[in-house]
Amino acid sequence: MHIKNKRGQSTVEYILLMTAVVAVIIGFVATQNSGFQGRLTNTLNDATSQMTDLGTRLQNSEAASAASTSSTSGIPVGYTVNAD
Repeated sequence: MHIKNKRGQSTVEYILLMTAVVAVIIGFVATQNSGFQGRLTNTLNDATSQMTDLGTRLQNSEAASAASTSSTSGIPVGYTVNAD
């Protein structure tokens, strides 16, 4: 069978695609905290926690670095400069 109306065919394909997308979204929302969504949520929470920990460590290391440097000369505390 030969379809003469390509526009009608593309409209039907578009409707089928949108129906499939909506079905997947409904299925994803309906199964909260179980299966794939539960694993995805746990993974994202773990990644967020690790990034927060890394950010805190970075801030602490920058604060420690700033504290060990003299504010006027830029020379680390405890070092001397020979002025020969």
